Amino acid sequence: MNTEKKYKSIILIGSDDDFIEFVKHLYDQEGYRIVAIFWLSYNPFSLQSPYNIPIFRDINAIKDFEVDIVINYSKDKEIKNKLSNETIKSEIINYEGSLFLNSIFKKSKKYETETKELLRESKELYSIGLAITASSNLDDALNTILIESCRCLKVKAGSVVLYVESLGLLMLRATHGFSSEFNKVTEWHRRPGGLTDNILKKKIPTVINNIEEHEYVDNKILINEGVKSILAVPLYTEEKVVGILYLDDFKPRNWTRIEIEFITLVGIQAAHAIEKFKLIEELTTTTNYLNNILINSADMIIAADLNGRIVEFNPAGTRLLGYSKDEIVGSSIESLWVEPEKRRALVERIKQESFVSNYNTLLKKKDGTTIEASITLSILRNEHGKIIGTVGISKDITHEKRLLQTIEERNIELQKLNDSLEEKVIERTLDLQKANRELERSSKLKSQFIATMSHELRTPLNSILGFSDLLLDEIFGTLTEKQKRYIQNINNSGNHLLQLINNVLDIAKIESGKMELCYETFDPYQAIKEVETVMKYLIDKKNQKLTILKNADIDFLTADKIKFKQILYNLLSNSVKFTDDGGSIEVIISQIKNQPAKNTKKHENNLNYLEIIVKDNGIGIKQEDLQRIFIEFEQVDSNLSRRYEGTGLGLSLTKRLIELHGGEIRVESEENKGSIFTVILPIFDINSICKSTEEERLFVDEEDLNKYLSELARGRNDYPLIMIIEDDRSTSELISLHLSNEGYKLSHVFNGAEAIPKIKELKPFAIILDIMMPNKDGWDILQEIKSDPDIKNIPVIIYSIIDNKELGFALGATDFLVKPIDRKLLIDKLNELNIKSRLHKKTTILCIDDNEDTLEYLKEVLQTVDYNVITASSGKKGIESAITSLPDLIILDIMMPDINGFEVSHILKSKPETSLIPIIIFTAKELTINDRLKLAGKVKKIMQKSHFSSDDILRSIRDFELMYPHRAGLYDEVSGLFDNSYFQLRLAQEINRGFRYKSIFSLLIIDIDSFTDYVKISGIQKANMLIKKYAEFLRKSVRGSDIVVRYGIDEFAIILTNTPKESAFAVAHRFIAYLENYPFYKSDLMPYSKLTASGALLTFPQDSVKVDDMLSKSHELLKKAKAKGGNRIETNG
Repeated sequence: MNTEKKYKSIILIGSDDDFIEFVKHLYDQEGYRIVAIFWLSYNPFSLQSPYNIPIFRDINAIKDFEVDIVINYSKDKEIKNKLSNETIKSEIINYEGSLFLNSIFKKSKKYETETKELLRESKELYSIGLAITASSNLDDALNTILIESCRCLKVKAGSVVLYVESLGLLMLRATHGFSSEFNKVTEWHRRPGGLTDNILKKKIPTVINNIEEHEYVDNKILINEGVKSILAVPLYTEEKVVGILYLDDFKPRNWTRIEIEFITLVGIQAAHAIEKFKLIEELTTTTNYLNNILINSADMIIAADLNGRIVEFNPAGTRLLGYSKDEIVGSSIESLWVEPEKRRALVERIKQESFVSNYNTLLKKKDGTTIEASITLSILRNEHGKIIGTVGISKDITHEKRLLQTIEERNIELQKLNDSLEEKVIERTLDLQKANRELERSSKLKSQFIATMSHELRTPLNSILGFSDLLLDEIFGTLTEKQKRYIQNINNSGNHLLQLINNVLDIAKIESGKMELCYETFDPYQAIKEVETVMKYLIDKKNQKLTILKNADIDFLTADKIKFKQILYNLLSNSVKFTDDGGSIEVIISQIKNQPAKNTKKHENNLNYLEIIVKDNGIGIKQEDLQRIFIEFEQVDSNLSRRYEGTGLGLSLTKRLIELHGGEIRVESEENKGSIFTVILPIFDINSICKSTEEERLFVDEEDLNKYLSELARGRNDYPLIMIIEDDRSTSELISLHLSNEGYKLSHVFNGAEAIPKIKELKPFAIILDIMMPNKDGWDILQEIKSDPDIKNIPVIIYSIIDNKELGFALGATDFLVKPIDRKLLIDKLNELNIKSRLHKKTTILCIDDNEDTLEYLKEVLQTVDYNVITASSGKKGIESAITSLPDLIILDIMMPDINGFEVSHILKSKPETSLIPIIIFTAKELTINDRLKLAGKVKKIMQKSHFSSDDILRSIRDFELMYPHRAGLYDEVSGLFDNSYFQLRLAQEINRGFRYKSIFSLLIIDIDSFTDYVKISGIQKANMLIKKYAEFLRKSVRGSDIVVRYGIDEFAIILTNTPKESAFAVAHRFIAYLENYPFYKSDLMPYSKLTASGALLTFPQDSVKVDDMLSKSHELLKKAKAKGGNRIETNG
């Protein structure tokens, strides 16, 4: 039987080892059978034994076989030729073809192996995927991935870390094959240049066959574990890395491509597993959150399907309706509605609008009752947007509805009541309006009465006190003891009356809210010492002992210093009055820090306050009378009032002033044993600018400073003219007496209408102006002065009855004096203005006042200090005198019969020739806000005609000289700078300011070296040009708050405000460098081939605290610099 041949027979010819591999490949091929092998070199037992194939060595024997194919795998050409020549029917494949067949066999074998490996890997990946799916949480999934990866790749250890990219944080979540030490570090941050950083920068696996060949693998933990090779795969999902899978071997290892590809696929599964479990965790959190809302919601929540069947019912529903969840779920929701048709209509509505809120309806409870509910109903949709049901949130509003109904009923009742009361309200409103008008009228009449009383009483008091002061000063001759006693009695009685008037006015101002405090920072202990000086005469007179005790350090107090001293004066005078001769008075001042004030609620939150105790062993006060002593005009015993005098205003005013400062006063007393008054004032923190180098604080005594300024002014031979515009002749005479005694020249104007012509005629240095004058008042005079270019720069001192300095200065006043005249104060103010100039110009002052006594007084005061004084007894004459004389200053009264002070000031300021003349308003009138507005910008100072010394006026005029140095003659024509007289005044002021505000400044004096030689070389004209040029440089180089003057022929003085020594030293070098570097005419012929200068630098308060001492030390330092050859700056320390 014939059978079909299923294979092809083959004879193989070969002779080397490569041939043996070819035989193996061909043997495994299906459809072929090797019949014989012709081996040409030796007998290959390796082929014969396993395959049972006959082997021949003689090639000629090939003719004995009939085969399909003869494959010649030999390079021998003879065999190839022999096969070609022999008659062989078989297909012959020579060596080249056999090589091709062998390559095909090799590739086939390789692909077969790889296919098997891929099948194995697929099974492993499938197995890992199933394990991940079966994992209940992320940690289980990651552990499964790691263990299976290590098993498949036959790796001993590995780990999985998660990566939080926003924080750069890596967290160890799974490990395998490591020691317990490895697991101790569970978190670390990505370190630039480290192993983790290198892995994360790539999107492909990181292969490290040997960690010793990679410098960045410096992880000590891995090295200590013995890891030698690493295969790490970053886990990515949607371009975002979420972790790293590490496989570690404890020996160097060449990771294969198949291993790398396998672990890459595992990494993809791991990344998806991480994201999957994160989503599950988020979903669980959200589900729990929603369940909590459902369970804990105070409102009822019901969800229903499309058929209206309840599918969710929260505990709030059980509380509201009484059904349990098991009872109600599955029931129709319409069964809960009293009117089901309304719900059906509502469902149709929300299909269009998506939701309906605050829909009110009735719902049935389990017990059959109903509740009124407010429902918000919404549509529920699935992920495809299809409607699957509804959800409703319901709130029980039954109680709310009842409450609203009750409120509505009450509102109706209230409306009826309002309607009935409306007429009564209108009637009461009309009554109140009428009462308010009466109150306004009463208040206005009261203010007018106080102003009239103040003027009418203070004007004669001005003459009484002023002339009695002059008599007591024995200006007109020596007095007998009896005369002195009588005049002193007149003076004392006048002062007592003035104090009464002032107290009444102060209380009235406090009650009306018009009392304003002028805050400044000062030492309270020093202020008490000043009050002690004032009280010394009264204390000595009664042979009493006053002791002032100061406990520890006392901070500076920020308060109205004048009012503070008035408080102390009132308390001390009260103790002196009610303490018998030989008694004792004690003042204790202390500061309590970081603890609340005792026995008071007012300061319980303030931990820093000043406590002043005034204690005496006087007659004391009965317990039932303690609260009455602070009531106005209240005397606890009328007999005491007659015995000790007094009006009962002192303590009342004291209490009000203390309360204005935010403080309080307490009193303790026992009859016949004495009284204790305790004052508590809050202390505000003031940051000190500098610290004194001495243990005790240093202060400039105001009296010493005034004395110095007065002596400085008295040293000159010529004084300016002061014009007094005052209709009261007594007041004018008093001012004249005070000023003439000081050397000022005077001009009087008694009529407001005469003021401006006089000012233009005489052109006084300053004007003392009263507001209330006949014909033309001080306002008009002031306005005319300030509007006239020729006289508008003349300073004007307003001389009035008011004492509100702060408002006066805000109105543009140069100074402010209160009638009656204080001689010492008047003279001080004028002397401050009136400093001798290089032009030897005498300051002319025009005084305008209708009171001849006042004019005489002013003239006497001003002329005694060498001022040129012109007086005018009316506003009209004052205007005429101002226009004709063009004084340097005008003192103007407000209340004059013809032309009052307002009109005088207006006229003077409106005329070009008098508009620049400063005006001092000097009046007894209580100025209103409108009055002050009339004076705004026209006067330089408002002075109240109260009992003040002539020094007040003189001090005001000195201030004008500082403000108007050109008019006062304090100007150096060559340099264009102020001169030495101005400098000394300003230096004294800076020192005083430094003590008051605890500020610092530096004084620099520059002396041009060898200036006399330069004059000889270049001539006086070139020397003056040098001075002018250098002065211009200095003026442009300093700040607006600094002061530059020509101190001597070749010297300049500079005050650098708020400048410490180190900064001032640098500025000084810059000033001197300019002199050296500028190409002045023939400067190359000077000793150093250039101009040089020496300097002296001192800083307040570090180096000196007094004017004379500071100037003396500066001169010594200049001498020291000159002795060293000049061209240097010397300083202390």
